[in-house]
Amino acid sequence: MKKLLLFLLINMITLLSYSQQFDSRLEKHFGKDKLIFWQKNYPDSLGYYQFVLDNAVLIMDESIVKQRLGGEQVSEIEIPNFDEVIKNHKLLDIFSLGIEIKPDTYQYIKVKNEPYYLYVKPGRYLWNKYQAGKQN
Repeated sequence: MKKLLLFLLINMITLLSYSQQFDSRLEKHFGKDKLIFWQKNYPDSLGYYQFVLDNAVLIMDESIVKQRLGGEQVSEIEIPNFDEVIKNHKLLDIFSLGIEIKPDTYQYIKVKNEPYYLYVKPGRYLWNKYQAGKQN
């Protein structure tokens, strides 16, 4: 009986500690309660949003983007502590920046006062890549 109780206690502690660990960027945007709900009921949603954080945006050099854009005007965004973000892309949080991921449109967004652009991939592309990765 004691062994069974100990086994159950260890399993519960392991489960609780596992279920409480989320990417801080997701937790900041969605809140822990919603992430726990998704983990339990919609694990695909949780996985997809994590995939979006890590794959939706590329940081590109201004000289390359200007060639692609020609004279096309794009929106501009200010990113706090961008000097740190450029060193560690995991610090880039697309959700906190308020960038809308459009279903079928690739977007370039100029980083204010920096020689860089964000290249935002479309929602359908991201979903297809996420689905393809799950099958591997």
